[in-house]
Amino acid sequence: MEDIHRRALTESITFLKDNLFVKGVLDHLVEENIITFDLKQLINFAVTDGDKVSELVCMLPKRGPRAFDAMLKSLRATSQEHVAIHLEQKAVEIKENQDAKTQKFVHQWLQDNIDLSNDAAGQCTMVNFESLLDAVNMALNASDHLTESVTATDLKMMLGKAFQLSEIAMNQSPLPFVMKGNLQIHQQVAVSESPTTSPDVKHLPKLMKDWSVANVCLWLEKIGMDGDVCKQFIQHKISGKALKLMDKADFIEMGLILGDRVVIIKERDKYLKEERDEYLKDSSCLNQESASEAMASASVKLDFTSVEDSECISLKSERDGINPPQPLKHEIGSRQFASLCSDDISSNAQYFCEPVAEKDSCVEHHMDSANSCDSLQNQEENKTSQTDVSENIPSSSAPNAEDSNDKSEGLISDSVSETVETGQTSSSKAIEESLITKFKEPSEILRPFGYQLGFEFEYKKDAKLSCVETRSGGNLLQPIHRFVMPALDSPEGMKELANEAIAFASACLNDRANATIHFGIVPEVSSGFTVHGQIMGLHLKKNWEQYEKFLNKAFAYGFSELEIVQNCISSPMFIRVASGDSSNESLEYVIEIDVKPKYEYSQNKEFFIKLKGEKDDAEAIFRIINGDVCRLQQPQIDFYRQELDKLAKERKKQEDKAARKNCIPRDHLCEKFINLLCDGDTKFQGDQYRILVLNKPDETVDFESFKETFDFLADIEWKAIFDFDADAKVCRFLQERDYMMKIAMSDDFSPHSKYNLQKIDRLKQTHEDIRNSLNPTWIFVNGYAQNNEQKLDPINWKMEKSDGFKEAVRFFSRQIPQRRALVVFLLLSEDTKVVIEATEEFLTSFPNQWLCISENESIGNPWLQELERRNCMERGIERSVFGMPWKHVQEAIAHIVTPRRMDCCELPTSTGTFIVLPKKVMNKFLDLEILSSFECDSSPITSNIQELNIHEVKEKEMFFRGNGVSWWNFWFQDQVCSRDILHHLKKDVKESFDDDDDVGKVILRHQPGAGGTTTAKHLLWELRKEYRCGIVQSINEGQTAQQIINLYQYEDNRPTKPVLLLLDNPDEEKANLLVAELSEMAKSLTRKGGDQAKCVCIFLICLRRTEVGTDPRRLVLQHQLSPVERKWFLDMDKQLLAKYKQAPDRFMDPKLLISFNILKENFNKEFIQRTVRSFLDNISDKKELRLLKYISLVNSFDLECRSLPTSAFDGIMIDNPWSKRTLRRGRHAYASRWETHLSSEFRVLVNEASKPSMGYIHALKVINPLLSKEILLCLRDAGSSRIPVSEIALEFYKCADIFYAPSKARDDLLEISKDILKKRGRLPNGRPETYFAPLIQTIVNEEIPEKASAVLEIGIQLTSDPFIAQQMARLFIKFQNWPEAIKYATMAIEQKPDNSFLWDTFGRIYERQLLEQYDKLVAGTNLLKVENSASIIDIALKGMEMFRKVQETNDREKTLATNQAGFFGELQMVVCLLDCLTYFFPSKDELRHFILEAQYMPEDYAALQNIDGNNYADKLKQLNRRVQTAVNRLEDELLQLREEAIDEFGRNHIKNQSDSLICLKENLNSYFGEDGDSVPEVLKEWEKCEFRRRRIFRLAGFNLRSIFDLRHKKDGMDILKRIRDIAKLNIGSDQVKVDDYQTLISANLALASLDSEYRIKFSEYEDMLLWTKKLYELRDTSFVSHLEPYLFFVMFNWPRGTMSKQLVNPRVIEDAIRNWKDAYYKKYPKQRGEGKPFRKKDTTMFFLGNGSNMESIYSQFEETAVARNGSPLENYWRLPSTMAKLQRLCGTLNQDGCQVKIQLQSGEGNNASIWIPTSFPIRERRMWNKQVYFVIGFSWIGPKAFDITLDDPRTVLQTSRDGSPPRNFLGKEFHRTSKVVEVTEEHFRQELENFDKKLQRIKDLKERKNRSLNLTHEENQLLQEEDKIQKEKDRFIQIRRKKMESRIPEF
Repeated sequence: MEDIHRRALTESITFLKDNLFVKGVLDHLVEENIITFDLKQLINFAVTDGDKVSELVCMLPKRGPRAFDAMLKSLRATSQEHVAIHLEQKAVEIKENQDAKTQKFVHQWLQDNIDLSNDAAGQCTMVNFESLLDAVNMALNASDHLTESVTATDLKMMLGKAFQLSEIAMNQSPLPFVMKGNLQIHQQVAVSESPTTSPDVKHLPKLMKDWSVANVCLWLEKIGMDGDVCKQFIQHKISGKALKLMDKADFIEMGLILGDRVVIIKERDKYLKEERDEYLKDSSCLNQESASEAMASASVKLDFTSVEDSECISLKSERDGINPPQPLKHEIGSRQFASLCSDDISSNAQYFCEPVAEKDSCVEHHMDSANSCDSLQNQEENKTSQTDVSENIPSSSAPNAEDSNDKSEGLISDSVSETVETGQTSSSKAIEESLITKFKEPSEILRPFGYQLGFEFEYKKDAKLSCVETRSGGNLLQPIHRFVMPALDSPEGMKELANEAIAFASACLNDRANATIHFGIVPEVSSGFTVHGQIMGLHLKKNWEQYEKFLNKAFAYGFSELEIVQNCISSPMFIRVASGDSSNESLEYVIEIDVKPKYEYSQNKEFFIKLKGEKDDAEAIFRIINGDVCRLQQPQIDFYRQELDKLAKERKKQEDKAARKNCIPRDHLCEKFINLLCDGDTKFQGDQYRILVLNKPDETVDFESFKETFDFLADIEWKAIFDFDADAKVCRFLQERDYMMKIAMSDDFSPHSKYNLQKIDRLKQTHEDIRNSLNPTWIFVNGYAQNNEQKLDPINWKMEKSDGFKEAVRFFSRQIPQRRALVVFLLLSEDTKVVIEATEEFLTSFPNQWLCISENESIGNPWLQELERRNCMERGIERSVFGMPWKHVQEAIAHIVTPRRMDCCELPTSTGTFIVLPKKVMNKFLDLEILSSFECDSSPITSNIQELNIHEVKEKEMFFRGNGVSWWNFWFQDQVCSRDILHHLKKDVKESFDDDDDVGKVILRHQPGAGGTTTAKHLLWELRKEYRCGIVQSINEGQTAQQIINLYQYEDNRPTKPVLLLLDNPDEEKANLLVAELSEMAKSLTRKGGDQAKCVCIFLICLRRTEVGTDPRRLVLQHQLSPVERKWFLDMDKQLLAKYKQAPDRFMDPKLLISFNILKENFNKEFIQRTVRSFLDNISDKKELRLLKYISLVNSFDLECRSLPTSAFDGIMIDNPWSKRTLRRGRHAYASRWETHLSSEFRVLVNEASKPSMGYIHALKVINPLLSKEILLCLRDAGSSRIPVSEIALEFYKCADIFYAPSKARDDLLEISKDILKKRGRLPNGRPETYFAPLIQTIVNEEIPEKASAVLEIGIQLTSDPFIAQQMARLFIKFQNWPEAIKYATMAIEQKPDNSFLWDTFGRIYERQLLEQYDKLVAGTNLLKVENSASIIDIALKGMEMFRKVQETNDREKTLATNQAGFFGELQMVVCLLDCLTYFFPSKDELRHFILEAQYMPEDYAALQNIDGNNYADKLKQLNRRVQTAVNRLEDELLQLREEAIDEFGRNHIKNQSDSLICLKENLNSYFGEDGDSVPEVLKEWEKCEFRRRRIFRLAGFNLRSIFDLRHKKDGMDILKRIRDIAKLNIGSDQVKVDDYQTLISANLALASLDSEYRIKFSEYEDMLLWTKKLYELRDTSFVSHLEPYLFFVMFNWPRGTMSKQLVNPRVIEDAIRNWKDAYYKKYPKQRGEGKPFRKKDTTMFFLGNGSNMESIYSQFEETAVARNGSPLENYWRLPSTMAKLQRLCGTLNQDGCQVKIQLQSGEGNNASIWIPTSFPIRERRMWNKQVYFVIGFSWIGPKAFDITLDDPRTVLQTSRDGSPPRNFLGKEFHRTSKVVEVTEEHFRQELENFDKKLQRIKDLKERKNRSLNLTHEENQLLQEEDKIQKEKDRFIQIRRKKMESRIPEF
């Protein structure tokens, strides 16, 4: 499809969603063969019509050039003419816009660059500007370049062609114009492309790779191609380099016909062969001259092309039978020399293990296929800047793949040895001389192993060297070094020299290990090992030749086999030591001997030796043990002989492996494989999505073969693996290698499979699990033997399994960004029949994004031919690698990726020891990152000094640039500043270990970028050896908590220390869920001996907040460093600067370490501004600036500061990103991987990282949150005026190229983009920081509301997110646009009707409308007639209805968040409505009578009984009932349920609710309560009772909480007694109700808890028993749901020996407990299900006491058991005071430890056995089914058993210091009344009246003054205060309004 048509579709997507009927169109498109039936099903699988349109629009551009026309035809065939016309017009509009822009650009460019004057042209010409413009346009049109993207380069190329296609070019040889400035245009372009020109081929460059596009056209004309072919080559910009790389598929893609393709390929190959043959003749001319030039180069650069070419030629010539010269021993090749010639030789040591190409034997080679070595050269030449040799030449790994990087600092010999090992050295003498020249200064590094450098090479005296005396990881080829300092001035010293040399050589030969012994270097020993050496030198008294002869004789004496000495032990080398002191003329040397036990000579031999000074027949055998040369005793010799064969085989294996690695098979197949796998690069870069497809391996392949050939499968990150092997051989192999995966069946993806039909949401859950998994999904496509699913033949597979398989492939195609996939087929056997059937789906879903590999062509070719026969692919497509051995594949991949390594993880135990956490076990902790107690210590890199130093620099620079802190940063000790707050944080954490909570929490609040996460990780690092530490990476319901428990208990029989885990800025809901789940699980844990585990886990919670407050009780980290911290950063800056100046090639310029510098400058805003501007000024690429603008926009307003997926921005960074011709894979895709070509300035500001998303993907993020805002501001100020934020936001959200193509990356970006529209930050007090999300709030503050609504509107269209619609409704509420607010609130509710928070927003629309009416009434602008109040009442009633919806949905929601806004909102609506109605009624008392008295209906208000069919009067009289219901629910829930939260919001919102309830009750009391105790006598009895109840309501309320609250008031005792007396009067009446009994009992309990005398003298206990029975019997008569009737009835009538009278049968108690539980769940539906995380804890308020009557009720409110004196909680039950007060019963504990059986027996002999739950499960099995002792507490769900023991603890009393019980143990401290001042409407009106009186007085005085009447001094002063009084009045009204708005707390 053409780009114009694609754009027409994408830019019309909103129109199409609203107007297109998809169903009919699809059928026509199927008929037209545009889409397949499967694609039609895929589109229909979308949920909504809009999604179907999106799928279709996404799919059409890929369906060929006819797709757009077929779409128009289908539209017209389905009567959708208007849609077809719209698309046609849109395409025309796009085309005209492109043409206009191109014309404008061409016109301006020609004017700026072309001079048509006669003088300029140098001749008289008739050419004018218009004719030139027409000619250029003609040329552009002919070349299909008339597009929006035409560039100046295109124009320069087309200028010459313009004269070929226009009449003005006739008979004119020179161009009739000149170019202005320095612009050049070659006439050769015009000449070469002219049909009349006779090309001179001699002018072509000699090498095809040097040809330009014009040269290619000349060559084409020579071989007979016509102008159309040349035009195509010009259009595709085919240069000589490209021509060499092109294969048949490329020519087909260009559109060349078969005949032209055949001729071009044949002639090209012919030319390349001639070119190669010519070069072979001239190869002898390539002598030392070129090497000398390289040595002389100051910058030490190499011609990459020549090195690569020559290297390839050497390999190719071997294949062709040409024998290159054999290398000379001890000489270094050109590449090694290049490395040595660099400024820092140690940094280039790794290049000594490169494969060596012999310069004098190499010939230039141009391969005859598309995969020549020049492809590497082409890539390097495309790089934008010149790079050092160390950058251009890819390094080779060490011989052992697992130790590829193990090289010690300064040990060049370690690297070079591996080159020598393969025998590949240079024969050029100039190279050796160059190396010597390099070392003309005394060296501080060791001589390269295996090289004799001559006497010019010297050591520097006193230099320190690293030493490795033990091998790392069993690498026998890695040389070990031994330092010895013998005294040669005596015979004993000479004997020591000989014996050390012989013994060391013997040990190395027996170990089969490469090694060097150095005499003259002093060893420095640490912990028994030599870690350093200091060069001192040996003073030789004689000529060095004599010492050499002495040592040679010693070896001849010591070894019996002279051949071994000659071939495995080098002659002694004497290296002079330069002292640097010119006055010192003595000569000192280091003597060095290399030992190289090649398998060719050593084989299975034992090497016994004789030492000087011992008996002649005394032979000994030596080995290196723990760094020492040790003589073996007989048992050790016997053991060595057993291991010798294995050791020899290992030596041979490593030699063979090194030979293969040091000579990567750069033949056709290897190059092709690497190109296809790495996008034309030599390693993986950027964002890549790979899928693996496997068939069944050959039956002969065993697991040992897998280890040798398929280890690479675990080293590559796969997004999915499709396995056609039912036996799962490869899968089981990788599982044994600890490769983590998620196993699935193909049927799991089919919506029609029996698995998914059984459970509706299973398919959706499968998709989500895969999308969020960090591990690949292993999908068994054709059976799985482990599940008893056998493999099927192709026919049955197609019928039974293919549907699920296709759905799986399509699922991944939707998740992977377009053109970024690579499907890798590994054909392991000839069993490919089913694979062939499945391949078509892969090729359809991922066109041109596949690679097939097979070891045998006999397997691969039939597979390929069958696919071609089926027309699944075009013939000749070169995307397969057949015939490459699997070992070669593994070795090639070893050079692409680093082998997977997993360091050993150790955990501390309670006893102080450490245990190893096996990899298989650690892999089960998917949600946790576990910190090892010895993290980084066991890494192989720590044993390699050089590599460790390089790694240290790398880690420091990454951290200081802004990457997250790694554990290595702490390991290196000086890279992380120890913040002052760390000490306080550690103190709080350790104190939490001793708390009594099952799960502890320590909270650190920090501003973004202040270092909070780093500080938290620093604490983990310091405590890692004491506690099991880690980081919670993700939270999954049920799984994460169980993993924490498993970590806590792992291999520790008696865990006494909790786990310490970091929660970094967690999602509040998920974090609360985790804490709740973990608390439930922790309750069931016991330690050995039966003690309850004190604390299982401490969560260190980092909360990122814009404002953190200054409360000294909180741990906060702000954008402010202390003086000590600032000094650390300044000192570190000096160190960094000094290192950079000393070695700028090794260390980064400190100015580029932005994140570090921000802290160093103490978050100075001016510094940040200067830094941002300086880097932005150097970014010129418009695409990069656009990308940076979008990233900074999102990062600035994303509260979580998340990274953004790179591939989501493909659409804006690639031209025609969704075009079929835009290759993202294969060797041509290098330039399309834009993320690898970003400018250095961009990379300084933006970090590249991996982001968890279906594994890990490439992501981008501004390095610091402070920078992102400054970058956005600078980009906004880039023009003449500041760009509004809304304009950038609209541009971003409307960008179809970003949000057009569905993928997981797009979805991740969309999720973040949604959050910045709806998520709000929170203040330290827990309230929202802003009214809207930061982005919307910024737009509202800086611009106009309409701009904010426009951004939200586009967000709704893009995401269909109901919560963004909610934000839109809130925006319109804020600006009082009620119709629009209702519209969007309705939209949100329709999408998510079961969300209470959305209903809350709907309710607040009416609440604010009501407040608006109230404001008008206060201002006096409303008509005060009763009929006019109907609209106000209607608003209030609608709002109350919405808030009742909140109540209903909240009870159904299975979430931790409890939304009580429904009850608060309803009460607020009642109060505000009544406040408004006071303006319509003569007085407040009149209004009270009207709403409280059912029969009271004055004539003036009768109209309210029928207004538009609504009886408003009746609804007003029902308000009292609604108020009592809502108040009771709120007070009950605050009392009866306990809630835990992780942050300040969770804790403060409970207090906010209490304060809001107090304010509301104060207002409600003034309407529904009575002011006096005296009851008017004129009232009837039922009216008197109602009056008394209203009086009690005014004094407290009917709820137990409100009554007990009075105990904390100053006059609380008196009020309680008044309530008691008032309630008694009602109980004596025949109009008594439930509330009366409940109030009286509650008042007596409160009084008894306050006054012990009252409790002792209480004489109405038997009446209390009767009242509880009456209360229980009347419980169902109340319209309010109460639990007190059950509590009081069971508690007071519980059988106990101290009772004087038993009124209730125990069986009735049993029934009451059962009914109690049912009532509890009916009142609190969310509480159903024991152990559910969203279930709150029910409060236990009373206990059964030891006393009689009222003393038998022990109230928690008397002495709540929260420890304040430091007593351990478990000791509370043993305190004498507790033992004396609480009654202890006995019963039987059931078998699961969750219930206790009690025998209840009354005084009359009635008994019953009942079961009551335990307070927590008892898991100690020894207590089950035995008699136990316990205390009974009465919670709000029924009685529970506490403190369960086997023995009666009353037999042993524990004493305490003061005898008082600890405080507040059983629950939270009971609520104390807050000091909240609330102004009622009555008080407000009085105060308002006072203001009005003063203002009226002033008005009167003004009139008097106008009449010239005299005023007193006081009256004149009053006149002057008019403005002040008016302002005070306005402020008073504003305060009142704010208080009214704040009555509903935020939820």
